[in-house]
Amino acid sequence: MTERKMKAAIIGPKSVAALYGAAGVAVFEPSDDISPSKLISKLYADGYGIIFIAETYYRKSEDAVKKYLNEPYPIIIPVPDDNSDGTYSKERIAANIKKAIGSDLI
Repeated sequence: MTERKMKAAIIGPKSVAALYGAAGVAVFEPSDDISPSKLISKLYADGYGIIFIAETYYRKSEDAVKKYLNEPYPIIIPVPDDNSDGTYSKERIAANIKKAIGSDLI
């Protein structure tokens, strides 16, 4: 198995991504030329191990996310954005924790 450095990225609008960028996370914003799904694939190919993604984009990219569900990396984590209340993100994170350790901690 190839060793991956734990580079982290966020896919989201500037209003969400700015906070992560300030913490040293690489920031990527989808555009007409590159969709959130394509960004996920590109970031994986570039060796990113953790990908935060704004909830709105996560919902649009669930097919791309499913591609990596059984892989150890990348870890794809939905985060609340301007168009959400965070409920969906919390549910996805809780499901991932339950899958990983067999118990719901949230």
